[in-house]
This record gives sequence, C-alpha cells and structure tokens, in this order.
Amino acid sequence: MYTRNVNLKLKAAAFIALAFLAVPFASFAQSPSGLTVTDIADSSIVVLSQEDTGMPGYAHTKYAYNCFGEMKLVDYYGSAFDPKNKDVLQFESVMCSRQQNNDYDGSSD
Repeated sequence: MYTRNVNLKLKAAAFIALAFLAVPFASFAQSPSGLTVTDIADSSIVVLSQEDTGMPGYAHTKYAYNCFGEMKLVDYYGSAFDPKNKDVLQFESVMCSRQQNNDYDGSSD
C-alpha cells in the first residue's frame, strides 16, 4: 500500500512538472498601451517583446493572440520560436479552443 501511494505521488509530480514546463503561461495582466484585440489578425501572434535568457536557443517572449475576440497575453520562457510557424499557430488555436470550452484534458465525449 505504501509503495503504491509513493508511485502515484511520483507520477503526479512528474506530470505536473512536465505540464508546467511544456505549456506557455497565459498572463492576464493589463494589455500593453494602445494594443487591442482588433490589432491582432485571426490566426496570428503579435510579439510584444523578446529577450535573450543567456542560454543558447532559449528566450523570454511576451506575445498576444486573438482568442475568439478576446486578447490573450502570454509570458513564455522556452525555446525560441517563429510566430509565423504553422505548428505554433495551430498549437495556440488548440489551446484557445480548449480554454474556451474548458477542456484541458483533451478528452472527446
């Protein structure tokens, strides 16, 4: 019984750590001055700032995207990416849909 609880806790901790590292974190702070949701075209990302982290290939990027008419601000730490890359845009679209539907587990009923 004790081993089972320890294994379950380790698996849960590993999942949380992986989710924490893999998902960009949405920042719901006030929008930058002058930027509105109408300034962001559908299926596009507007990079607000990008800073070098001191680690090769990694950056601190702040960007915004249009999620069903609502501007989402993202404060992302991770590997550098091209905001016009189709895979990046598709990922943001999926995350937006999941947030809109409150469906983070990816299950389909």
